[in-house]
Amino acid sequence: MLDADTPVGTADSEQEPQSSLMHLDDDNVEEIMLASKIRGMSRTRKITVILAALIFVALGAFGYYRWSASKADSDYLTMAVSNTTITDSIEATGTLEPVKKSEMGFKNDGTITAINVNPGDQVIQGQVLAQQEPTSLTSALEQAQNTVDQDIINVKTCNLAYQSQLRNFEQQQKLQEAGAVAQSDMDTARDDLTRAELELATAQSKLANDQIKAQQARSDLSEATLIAPFDGIIGAVNGQVGQINGINSSTSTLLTVMSEDLQLTALVNEADIGQVKSGQEVEFTSTTYSNKTFSGKVVRITPEAQTVSNVQYYPVLISCSDPDRLLKSGMTVSAEIIISCKANVLTVPKMAVTYAQTYMQQNAASSGTKSTTGSGSTNKSQSNSAANRSSIKALNKNSSGPSAGFSGLDSTQGRPGMVLVLQNNKPVLKTVRLGLSDESNYEVVSGLEAGDQVVVGTSQSASSDSSTSNNSNSSNRSKGNMGGGMGGPPPGM
Repeated sequence: MLDADTPVGTADSEQEPQSSLMHLDDDNVEEIMLASKIRGMSRTRKITVILAALIFVALGAFGYYRWSASKADSDYLTMAVSNTTITDSIEATGTLEPVKKSEMGFKNDGTITAINVNPGDQVIQGQVLAQQEPTSLTSALEQAQNTVDQDIINVKTCNLAYQSQLRNFEQQQKLQEAGAVAQSDMDTARDDLTRAELELATAQSKLANDQIKAQQARSDLSEATLIAPFDGIIGAVNGQVGQINGINSSTSTLLTVMSEDLQLTALVNEADIGQVKSGQEVEFTSTTYSNKTFSGKVVRITPEAQTVSNVQYYPVLISCSDPDRLLKSGMTVSAEIIISCKANVLTVPKMAVTYAQTYMQQNAASSGTKSTTGSGSTNKSQSNSAANRSSIKALNKNSSGPSAGFSGLDSTQGRPGMVLVLQNNKPVLKTVRLGLSDESNYEVVSGLEAGDQVVVGTSQSASSDSSTSNNSNSSNRSKGNMGGGMGGPPPGM
């Protein structure tokens, strides 16, 4: 029998939990024991434990925030301000053409008897290039010359008759004054002189006309032989021996002769033509010789514009230096007209100026947002925001293009700009004066020193750019391996 104090089923109830715990792993056991302890705590102790846990989580989050902000600060991509050569230029496209060009053909229709050249042959001035059947032309010249010879004889005869009638008239005048001749004899002598004078004038006029015809026949015969008008090369041959060629034939141009010296006619946009002057140096490239740069000079600017796709362009004539004779007429080239060039000047990457503008714009927007969250920082945020907006407006006004805002300023003064200089691992805005610009850099007139590290982007923005556009990164590398993209400022700035 059991004692009265012994609870019924106590032994069984103590053994069942022990049997259950044997089937749980260590983590579950710890959770059950912790829950048992918490249930055993007083209400005040429970609140204390919960508050301590919340504080621990908050401290961890704050520490992670400070760590990530510090890491972001150190993830700026920078480049050093350095001395280099900077060239300001205007881009244009154009076509190569010969300095001299002559399209030659026979003036009179006739059979081609000889073509002495082929396309690409070099020729010298006076060289016989082609000939036409001369028989009919030679006959015409001989006939014209015979007529001239007869005219010369006739003029001489008429002149002798005129001189004779003139002497007779003068003699009759003297006799009339002496009263020894009748008036009728005087009138006859005058009529004979007038007739002889008219016949002489007619003979002289016929001689002049026939001489012109003979000269034309001589010219026609000479034009039956095509002669090189200058030193050059044969560009084209449009015929063959035995064909009829002349001004009335279907292909009147038989040969094309071109000078080996070429010139470039480039089309310059009306927005840039005001900076182009005669004598400026020009560099140009052709897709045929992609690794070679050719040079030239501006010779002449055509005053009349050409309209291409509703845009006004001005043809600019440029001389070409090609001592190796690599270039060919008709090639399309890309030219850079050198407006100004400075060697060994302080330069800053364009990406640094662009990034600074992005930085200020985002900072201004961020300051405007933060100013509404608390009255204590409102004045400072509004002041920073206003200053950034003012700087942005000034930069936008003076930086609409590579050389915008600079043409009206003294070269020593430059135009305003802003960059971020990394100091103590922190970006610091600095005002600079910018001068010439090329594809990648600005000239630094003032505000920076050689070796200054300017911010050109962040690793975060570079990673983003890399994941979204491999082509963009390839373009950046081809322009000098400038590093990451522009992006915005790191978090927390």
